[in-house]
Amino acid sequence: MYSLLFDIRQETGRVRVTVRLACLISRKGNEVYYTDSSDSVFTSGLLKKGIGRVLYPDDLHWFVPDLTLLDLLLQERAALYRRHGIDYLFVTTQEEAQNGKLDAETLYLPPSPYTPLSKGAREADFIEKLEEIKERRAATVIIGILEKGNGCTDNAEQAYQAIRRHSADHPDHQFVVLTNQGKADEKLFALPDNIAVYRPQDLQALLPLCDLALVADDWNIQTECVFAHVPALVLPPREIRRMTPHKLSRRIMDMLGNRECLVEQQKTLCSLYEQENQRLDEVADRLIQYIDTKKQKR
Repeated sequence: MYSLLFDIRQETGRVRVTVRLACLISRKGNEVYYTDSSDSVFTSGLLKKGIGRVLYPDDLHWFVPDLTLLDLLLQERAALYRRHGIDYLFVTTQEEAQNGKLDAETLYLPPSPYTPLSKGAREADFIEKLEEIKERRAATVIIGILEKGNGCTDNAEQAYQAIRRHSADHPDHQFVVLTNQGKADEKLFALPDNIAVYRPQDLQALLPLCDLALVADDWNIQTECVFAHVPALVLPPREIRRMTPHKLSRRIMDMLGNRECLVEQQKTLCSLYEQENQRLDEVADRLIQYIDTKKQKR
């Protein structure tokens, strides 16, 4: 039995790509831990699966894992693992480019679908209402996630104004604006009948109801759209700041007109992700063999 440590950035998407691998390694009889750097909505679920938690860097004075899988975006921590004599590999997603020469091998993992937490009554009611709207009005439901990490940013204000104008010109388009920022209501006020502001928990239930997603330059949300087969209109911060109602409407209509082709492209990409995820059992075996080989050489 070996011990493996996952030191992954807190964003849910970064933890998510490692969860399936961590569970496979654990089921093969090994101890698996995450650092508190990974505290997120996944933490309670991981604990229920028997996967532990250690504090970074304090616990590394007494806890020496056989191998650490270190997030490529946390590579500055590699020096500490070297000082403690802890072997490590970098881990990242297949979508991210490797920057510069690294002093350790890099394990590339595919995006994986997120298993959402159980919905509360509020989420269930909202989904039911949206289903009724879509059925009754035959509305094109468009989701907007325009704030980085759903946090507060001034970049979204221009896009909010463009959304209001588009919604007025296209009453058959139902917008759902996802935000955790209360001021979004003010920027959209007064809300037209076909705009709803929502603070979501379960994107997997919401996305399949949508024909198009407007998203900021957020890889996690783009991955959600791929698995839901929902075309994503990606708006980087610079483009959001310069957004005009005319530009937004033109791009929305172009993507809706080409939606069938875009969905097929996403289905192909999703199939590739799923094939790679099915090979994670082999990846888990290789990691265990990697540790075994290292120990034999010492």
